[in-house]
Amino acid sequence: MVIVVDVLRWALGALVLAFLLYVPGAVVLNSVASRTGAGTRPPFWDAGEWLYSAVLVSVLVTGLAGFLLAEAGLFRWWLVLAVVAVFSLAAALTVGEVGAGRGRQWRAVLSLLRPAVRFLPYPEGGARARWPRLHGIAVGLVVLMAVGLFSRPAEMIRGANDSGAYINAGVALSRSGSLVQRDMLMRQLDNDKGEVAQLLQGLNPDRYTLSRLRMPAFYVLDKPAAAVLPQHYALFPVWVGLMHSLFGIWGALYANPLLALVLVLSVYYFARRATSPGAGLLTLTLLVLCPVMIWFARYPVSEVLTGLLAFGALYAFLRMMTMRREWLLPPSGPAGKGDPAEPAGEDGYLSARQAWASLWGLVAGVALGELALARPDFIFYLVPVLAYVLYWRLARRWRPEYTWFVGGLAVMLAVWGVYFAFFSFAYTLDLYHNVIQQVRREWGLLLPALYVGVLVLVLIDRLHMRLRPLWVRAEGWARRYRWAWAGTLMAAVGLYVVYYYAIAPWQANIRYDDAGHLIPQQVQTTWASYIGAPVDQGERYNLLRVGWYLSPLGMVLGMVGLLRWIWGRLNAATGLFLGVLMVTGFVFIQETFTQAHYIYTMRRYVPVILPALIMGVAWACQFFWSRARFRVMGVGLGGALALAMALFFVYTSRVIVSNVELAGAVQQVTSFAARFPARSVLLFSNERDEPYVVATPLQYIFGLECFVVNPTEYTKVDNEVLEGVVRRWQSQGYQVWVVMGANGGKLYFPHLSLKEEWQWAFDVPEYEQLYYQKPTNMSRSYLPWGVYSVHDAVQSPYPTLPFNLDIGNMDYKWLVAGFYTQEQAPGDPSPWRWTGEHAILRLPWPTQTGGRTSQAVTLTLRLRPETPRPGQPPLRASPLTVSLSVGDTPVGQVVVPPGSGFADYTLRVPAGIPMTTDSAESGTALLHIQAPTWSPQEAGVSYDSRALGVQLDSVWVGP
Repeated sequence: MVIVVDVLRWALGALVLAFLLYVPGAVVLNSVASRTGAGTRPPFWDAGEWLYSAVLVSVLVTGLAGFLLAEAGLFRWWLVLAVVAVFSLAAALTVGEVGAGRGRQWRAVLSLLRPAVRFLPYPEGGARARWPRLHGIAVGLVVLMAVGLFSRPAEMIRGANDSGAYINAGVALSRSGSLVQRDMLMRQLDNDKGEVAQLLQGLNPDRYTLSRLRMPAFYVLDKPAAAVLPQHYALFPVWVGLMHSLFGIWGALYANPLLALVLVLSVYYFARRATSPGAGLLTLTLLVLCPVMIWFARYPVSEVLTGLLAFGALYAFLRMMTMRREWLLPPSGPAGKGDPAEPAGEDGYLSARQAWASLWGLVAGVALGELALARPDFIFYLVPVLAYVLYWRLARRWRPEYTWFVGGLAVMLAVWGVYFAFFSFAYTLDLYHNVIQQVRREWGLLLPALYVGVLVLVLIDRLHMRLRPLWVRAEGWARRYRWAWAGTLMAAVGLYVVYYYAIAPWQANIRYDDAGHLIPQQVQTTWASYIGAPVDQGERYNLLRVGWYLSPLGMVLGMVGLLRWIWGRLNAATGLFLGVLMVTGFVFIQETFTQAHYIYTMRRYVPVILPALIMGVAWACQFFWSRARFRVMGVGLGGALALAMALFFVYTSRVIVSNVELAGAVQQVTSFAARFPARSVLLFSNERDEPYVVATPLQYIFGLECFVVNPTEYTKVDNEVLEGVVRRWQSQGYQVWVVMGANGGKLYFPHLSLKEEWQWAFDVPEYEQLYYQKPTNMSRSYLPWGVYSVHDAVQSPYPTLPFNLDIGNMDYKWLVAGFYTQEQAPGDPSPWRWTGEHAILRLPWPTQTGGRTSQAVTLTLRLRPETPRPGQPPLRASPLTVSLSVGDTPVGQVVVPPGSGFADYTLRVPAGIPMTTDSAESGTALLHIQAPTWSPQEAGVSYDSRALGVQLDSVWVGP
């Protein structure tokens, strides 16, 4: 029965998704086509371009509808469907001929859903696409290859990183119907009693707009209103939420591959018109094979949606600018001959060209505007638009389609303004905090420049009649001396790339930390650094690292191709693309503003920079197969270069394609969540961000109430306050569970007991995260947890002596600080743990009134200096002196010989040692273990950078 329900759900979801991704775009395109008259054909090269355009329009409509519903707290898949259906019907009735006398003829309305499949060749395409049918088949095969490569998404449901936060926010939106999540237990936390400080993450008020985080990437928007808000811009989570509502958790994970497929098609159709059909096809093929594209098509971050919107806007902008030159031939007219047929009965439109140009202008404006709903760095994509708008106005080159373009963009920016005021203000201001502060520091220069600039623009606008001859003369000079300005631009771009790729990596890497101290250069650049060998950190190596995934050959071909494109194909229609590329390239080559480990940092290059470089590769190859004097040699050389790039991509992608990031995470967390009753509260205790890896999906995907003990230092944990919170939850009918990791014992309840229930581990494969060199292997993400139920303590919650603690086996509540995840080396009978420089255990200990130990005890620790390496000398050649203290009182030292195996080391601890008040009351003591540390990374034996003390296998305490 469950299988039948799932099949029906997926079938219904597929129908709804098909409607959302096709119907609104098809209706809009066919309505405009019907409005332009029966004497013309739609201005598309083939059915594939028409279908892509329909999908692009549908993506914009559906995304905006879902976004507005999410803002209003009304997000449901059927409401999104209803809004899109109403839009489609309105477009059919008001834009097309159906609205003029045939509004009741539903057959005519349904006819607007038919795909336009009959097209005439155009001069722009017919001369360049010699085999259009084979070209279309090739595009279809590449798209099928993309479906196969993108179709196994990362199971990124974990918390404490951006990608997992997007999935959790999207699923939470699907479950609640609102961007704002209501958290009643969070609301009950008493700030005056210190409960907020213990269970919520604080933010620096001098740096951040809001004061607290519920979990990483989830703001406490308004605690009295129980309002929690995901940090990131919401358009991508809207798509995640829509897919989740249709298909469940796997639908949420497949949202990104779906958008990635539309992204590569957007790049293809833009490249096809900006270069040539052959170069466009090669661009599509190489982009689909590119390891970075494959990775981020599977890995949920908003850059994929950003790239889709950017290239969708660039494609529509190009169509808008070139529409007046396109031929709209009658069905029987010959290609390339005669005058374009103008439609009869214009009814409000100047011409068929004007109708289509206005549509493309609106699509371009809305797509650019939706960038403002997807990412806070949308401003980088709008900077070149300002130059266009100023030129159109000041030179009096304004056309009706530009009004549609600017109007669509303005409406979307107004939507962003509302979104900013109510939802994204904190995240946006936090991200741009340093920029805002710097602008304020420079106000003495910037304000006069702003006022003078505005005044100059107003004067130029008022004097347009006198300046009109100058504008005409300048435009003539631009056409006549194209070689001068294009050559200058090529030189500037080429020198910039040569410097940052071939010169800067060899210079001294001068960097400073936040305190202004010089950071020594860790790694010297070598020629091998260009193919993935270690290179130092810092922005001067960013282009070199891009070359890890494009190859040095790809970087050279990409830049040569882009320079050739600037020389021959740069014009008003394609200038927006170059402007966006230059702005985003400059910003993100100078500094990526994200975590510096790879492949993750490459996300900044996915929207525009990486597709542009691959388009440059294709345009460079096109030169050989189309311009070489000896045709056969040119085709062979161009084909060889393209094949070399494809083989490099296939080789580099071999690990990425064959493995799935976090494979098994969905099943593991789903089964873990299923073990808890409905009214449960999970209280996590560990160090740093590890608890949020699991707590976030349990809270926002599976609906379990989860809190994390916030202080990382055990001395700052107020266990009396936490015990009071737990008792309140219990009184409200919740069953409370404590989930502990290594060092979870910083949480302990003086008057409650923790009953051991089971152990569980979040154990998934993860692509290695390297900072200095190109990663090539899969590693392991292993986070083990111990689960305890909370009960009233009938007697002391801690056992009496003698007491034996097997380190690594359900030992979590005894580990206070300074321990690493348990390990088990080959040949070891049981797990053990590394200590850090200073590790702390909580142990049962005989105490008396007055806060001192009541009797002498024997303390035995089983220790080893390192994991043995058969047949090899020990890595730690000197004896380890391990110092032990009970409370603040030193009780002795033990010396662990180098290369020794696990052995027992015993000390006699006298009575009368002073204890802290809480330890004395609970009958426990804190045992401090201090050992000299070493790093396997510094020793050159692995990438493990931990500071490791000594291996601890067991602890015995007896009278």
